[in-house]
Amino acid sequence: MSNDELSTPTEDTSARRAFCTDEDFIASWQGNDSVEAVASLLGMKPASIEQRARNMRKHGVPLKRYAAKARTVKDEAYWASMAALAEAAIEDDEVNTNA
Repeated sequence: MSNDELSTPTEDTSARRAFCTDEDFIASWQGNDSVEAVASLLGMKPASIEQRARNMRKHGVPLKRYAAKARTVKDEAYWASMAALAEAAIEDDEVNTNA
């Protein structure tokens, strides 16, 4: 096997990766109200956007903070509704299997 065969990538990842300058990133971050909006605008994954913002803050860039996502309270009522959902799915599966 030649060196050319070893170094040839199996797929071109450059076509899938989005790039933006730090200036464009900051303008997009400061001009939007959610990580998802910035990710959509820049064509990047939300996790990549969050990591880039963390890194910039670590280096002293004062990016604004977005509101935290609402969390689901997982109390006894929540788990009871999840159990009922699972039971209903099992019953539906049994009815379809026996039909």
